[in-house]
Amino acid sequence: MKLSFSKLCFLLVAFTLGNWFVSGQTCAYSLRGKVIDLHDSTPIYGALVSVEGTDFFSQTDEEGNYLLEGLCYEQIIISVEHPQCISLKREVKLLTQKELNFQLEHHINELEEIILSESQLETQNASVKEARLSKDQISQYSSESISEALSSLSGVSLLQTGNTISKPIIHGMFGSRVGIVANGVRLRDQEWGADHAPSIDLNAFEGVQVIKGAATLKYGGDTAGGMIVLTPSKKMLQDSLYGATTLNLESNGKGGSFQSKMNRTTSKGLYIGAHLTARRFGDFQAPNYNLSNTGLEEGVFSLKFGKTKVVKGWELNYSRFQNQMGILRASHIGNIQDLLVALNSNEPLRINPFTYVISAPKQEGIHQNLQFSYYTTTKNNAKWQWEYSYQINQRKEYDVRRAGRSDFAALDLKLQSHTLLGSYSWENDFEWKYEWGINGLFEDNFSNPNTGVKRLIPDYTKYELGTFFVAVYKPTNLFSWDWGLRLDGLFFDAQKYYDLADWETRGYGLRYSRFEIQNRGNQLLTRPQLFYFNLAAQTGISFAIGAGFETKLAYILSQRAPNASELFSDGLHHSLATIEYGNLDLKKETTHKVLLSFSKAEGGFSASVEPYFSFSKNYIYIAPQGIEQTIRGAFPVWNYFATDVLMAGFDSNLEYEIKNQITLAWSTSYIYGQDLMEAQPLILIPPFNSFQKIKYTSKKRLWDVEIAHQFVGQQGNYPDFDFTYNTIEMGTIVPKKVEVSAPPKGYNKWDVFFSIYLSQRGQSKSYVRLVAQNLTNTDYRNYLNRLRFFSSELGRNFQLQLVLRY
Repeated sequence: MKLSFSKLCFLLVAFTLGNWFVSGQTCAYSLRGKVIDLHDSTPIYGALVSVEGTDFFSQTDEEGNYLLEGLCYEQIIISVEHPQCISLKREVKLLTQKELNFQLEHHINELEEIILSESQLETQNASVKEARLSKDQISQYSSESISEALSSLSGVSLLQTGNTISKPIIHGMFGSRVGIVANGVRLRDQEWGADHAPSIDLNAFEGVQVIKGAATLKYGGDTAGGMIVLTPSKKMLQDSLYGATTLNLESNGKGGSFQSKMNRTTSKGLYIGAHLTARRFGDFQAPNYNLSNTGLEEGVFSLKFGKTKVVKGWELNYSRFQNQMGILRASHIGNIQDLLVALNSNEPLRINPFTYVISAPKQEGIHQNLQFSYYTTTKNNAKWQWEYSYQINQRKEYDVRRAGRSDFAALDLKLQSHTLLGSYSWENDFEWKYEWGINGLFEDNFSNPNTGVKRLIPDYTKYELGTFFVAVYKPTNLFSWDWGLRLDGLFFDAQKYYDLADWETRGYGLRYSRFEIQNRGNQLLTRPQLFYFNLAAQTGISFAIGAGFETKLAYILSQRAPNASELFSDGLHHSLATIEYGNLDLKKETTHKVLLSFSKAEGGFSASVEPYFSFSKNYIYIAPQGIEQTIRGAFPVWNYFATDVLMAGFDSNLEYEIKNQITLAWSTSYIYGQDLMEAQPLILIPPFNSFQKIKYTSKKRLWDVEIAHQFVGQQGNYPDFDFTYNTIEMGTIVPKKVEVSAPPKGYNKWDVFFSIYLSQRGQSKSYVRLVAQNLTNTDYRNYLNRLRFFSSELGRNFQLQLVLRY
């Protein structure tokens, strides 16, 4: 057969181009990463990582590291082998330099599934900078509340009611704008009150993450402030028995706490764990006087058991949290004249001797949670997960009442919640990760009518139904993009009595006549039925620039329906010693938030700067409006309002370790809040604060000493809610200005920690720690304490802490 000249030229050119393409194909790519244990993240030594069909292979070193070099631009098959594990084969598209971590089940051989994931920390949202408490920090704050522990992080402050009740503020927002997720389920308690501390014990968990902003759409889109995620310790698939016990003794309050937890695991995946906490304190002391009736009693118990085989598992968990907390006796005043004197006094009007007895005014709370979770992994490594939770929150508040009735609760609430969350997550080519889910909530709140006092919160039921979808695109370790969308429908069905005159004065009779059921003299029975549709969305990117430098940018949209307190409050809130009135006209709150972070980590040095900006439409807040005299005494009146709000601020952190012995740390937070409609500053915005510490560790790491300093400035940007009240002096009406707006002066506080390590179990150590808090016995008042008008903050406290791990 003869070839024409044109065909011969074509074959020659094709042959030349083919050889050029083959010889010029890029084969300069590398694949690196670690092979680690799925449960405790320890490195697996001696695993063989190879490219099937080639001579490329690598064996992991003692740190679990492997490196494959000279790979070509193509799709390859990676094989991972280890004598104690089932061999793994995975297809990988090698388009760039890549880093992959292989997570193997190292303890048992009968598993047929091994999970492969990109090298990434288990963050809740890749484009939002997270703050975390270490295991040592959790132990350090084991005698305090979760809110007090979180306040050590930049961007987190405390909203206090006296010295024993506190709740977290994140970027100036608190209450229903801050959610708490424990064991994968959102905490459902009476979080609406400024005096309602979270009904949860920090010591039951080993992981604490603070996500600033509504970036965790899986658990809700209404948390414009942020989400606090608590996770338990990982389960080990081996026969083991381990635990920890912590004992704290403290001088201020002359009390202490005891915590103990124990876990039993088996190689077949079965496990059981129990946790116990007990706390008791008498009256606390300010630097110069006793804080009468501020004692505290708390008991926590939890029990869980389940089974996990990595690809499938279940868990049943029960917990009970119970406490009793006294309210400063001097905050409850009998008449208006005494209240005016108290507001202008340097000391409480009532100071009694120290006692462990907790009497009215006080609050009692019991929170129980029964939770069941189940998950299973499909053959293509997708995961189904279901969580059901039944929670009961019982809350009682006691007031100083006449005729021996102080032992009868003036407020008695019982909130029952049923929560169901289902989700399906999967991956695509190891670059895309997706999760879709649905959730439902039914809440039933019962307010006991037999208290003899007008009910602050009415009976109501609440229904929620929502769905979410989130995705993460991470082609390399240097870049990631995540986005998500969430839709929620919420329905309130309440029954409430209104004072007929008040109903008409507020104009409710014209706008909400459809809610009217029955007129009973001067009382009107109503049935408000309110529906809200909420949208939440977020998107953000994270990318690395050079060695150790990372930048994150995120935009978050959140919408929140008003809570029961904001809508329906009507009467005396005993724990706060205030009269509160809700607002039926409130609309849903919409917040747009932009977060930016720059961070650098190299060797023993790390630093970050995190500016943020938010705009809220129909931002709901409560503010003082005057004083009202009742048969139970004189109390400030606070009303709920809505406005448009601008917030902007920054958090910064710096840490430097010198030769593994000296650690220097510094953090700063500042936030600006402005009411745009009233053209005035926003109330209860945290002032500028800064925290520094220096820590020295001995060469053999047998002991260390840490000195911590906190500076909190005076809030200079505050609204003027002062008002004038007429009093009678010598038969003459005299107007008196009631000053409730001006913040107290700034302050400095010093703490010292000295630790001696006794033994070490793995990465955990047993130790004795001596602590001195407020070492200089500084007398100061906190702007974010709603009882600051009546007393100073706590004085010096010495603490002895013993932590045993076994």
